[in-house]
Amino acid sequence: MALKEPVRELPWYKILALIPLWLLMLPLMAVLFLIFVPPVALFFFLQSLTGELLFYLRMRNVGRTLSGHRLRQQLAAGETGTLIIEHPLLAWGRTNAWWTPDNILEEAPVPIPDFASKEYQDQLLDLMEQDLPHPWDEWCWQQYTSPHQGQARLLRVWNGKRYRLWFNTHYPAIPIVETTTAIARQLESEAQPNSIK
Repeated sequence: MALKEPVRELPWYKILALIPLWLLMLPLMAVLFLIFVPPVALFFFLQSLTGELLFYLRMRNVGRTLSGHRLRQQLAAGETGTLIIEHPLLAWGRTNAWWTPDNILEEAPVPIPDFASKEYQDQLLDLMEQDLPHPWDEWCWQQYTSPHQGQARLLRVWNGKRYRLWFNTHYPAIPIVETTTAIARQLESEAQPNSIK
């Protein structure tokens, strides 16, 4: 049986000698942080922004966008429908706003979950581990927000939640639903090699 060597502790004077070295390293680390972190963050921000812009342009090219002006005209004329707030990613807080003339509350074949509820978030996490979308999110993706087969029209990318505030103020009777389509989006893009987004 081998004996363990005792752990040696540094004497106090050697630890004290390292303090000036650390004090010299702090400004260097701060400079390196300021040099490298902002460009990397800017790169990822611009990449995400251009991706969203390209997505909007693709939807516009296939006739799946609706301007805010045109939507206001339709609502003023008495048309109704549903506002869909889509969370295309599981993080970042980015949202898209979609409009459909359908009343999703009446047409949904599955119960519409409360997006903010702990129960829905727990179900979402459990399904993520299995790479499966929530039944509501999958149905909403297939029927409305999928670039390939959905029927809803894109109002806004990047910060679609702004429409929620506008609708709550001007048209509180219009239903608003939320969906997280990240997993359904991923599954569709894996199934279609040349998919949009």
